[in-house]
Amino acid sequence: MSLLHEEQDLLGSDYRARTFAFANRHSTAPVNQVHTTLVHHVGNPSATKAILYVHGYTDYFFQTELAEHLVSLGYRFYAMDLQGYGRSIRPSTPPNWCDSIDQYQQDLNIALATLKQDGITDVVMLAHSTGGLIVSTYLAQRHHKGLPTVRGLMLNSPFLALPFPPKILKRLSWPIRILVGLLPFSYLRAKKFTLYAQSIHHKFGGEWHYRLDWKPAQGFDLSFHWLKEVIHAQRYLANQRLHLPTLLCRSNTSTIGKLTVAETQQGDGVLDVDSMQAAAETTFTDLTQVTIPQGFHDLALSALPARQAYYQALTDWLHIQESAQGF
Repeated sequence: MSLLHEEQDLLGSDYRARTFAFANRHSTAPVNQVHTTLVHHVGNPSATKAILYVHGYTDYFFQTELAEHLVSLGYRFYAMDLQGYGRSIRPSTPPNWCDSIDQYQQDLNIALATLKQDGITDVVMLAHSTGGLIVSTYLAQRHHKGLPTVRGLMLNSPFLALPFPPKILKRLSWPIRILVGLLPFSYLRAKKFTLYAQSIHHKFGGEWHYRLDWKPAQGFDLSFHWLKEVIHAQRYLANQRLHLPTLLCRSNTSTIGKLTVAETQQGDGVLDVDSMQAAAETTFTDLTQVTIPQGFHDLALSALPARQAYYQALTDWLHIQESAQGF
């Protein structure tokens, strides 16, 4: 692993970005040099506690309001663009390509080792969607020994189960696993703009400005191999018991399959919140749950009332953990 460069981030003078290059030990491709990017807010430079944020699928870090809120609580804030995502996309590999969920252990080890070099002793992980699956799997496998102490995990609509209601998921899980296993090199082509993307990006009337080349409105082509790895990680996690203090924040309802942007904006338009909750309750033994009325899939991109409720949930839970654990 080597640090290639550090520079002001595209988000402005309050943010710095460090880019690392390393060999992906999990890659079967002949070109296995990959990059990962660690962005940090310059606030609270002497603090020894930090939040480390990990994004979801077809995503990257751009949620500055979230970062600034957490910095206002006295934390240093860091965020990753994992290998193959956002700032870490390179021509040598397809965007979002995933040989194995385990490959992201390297990104997280690099991030935590860098935080240690920065003087951080205590970390709370914050992860969204597929990032929630990646971070939870990493913590379950205990790859963070010798690094800053991970004091807790905050999950923002984590991808812990496929996006079907619990009863339907039980019937469909095996057929889906067989299908993706038989067709590992197949893709579902991304063609249409998703209603979720239309509900959040300013180009379509949403509130947020972000790069559509890194987070395209139609998504990237969906690899069956990626889906197989996700299912494998979900099954693994369902058989683990994590005792780390964990906060699950999710919308109060799912709006998958709705026909309009307005309907989609009433809840989580990507995942099923009931299956998400059931999976979290199976794995995490010290779990606090907060339901956000009309929260979007990424709660930090919700309309202001839901967003404020989400920030308050993070704040309250962090204060409880600080008092209980003394960090």
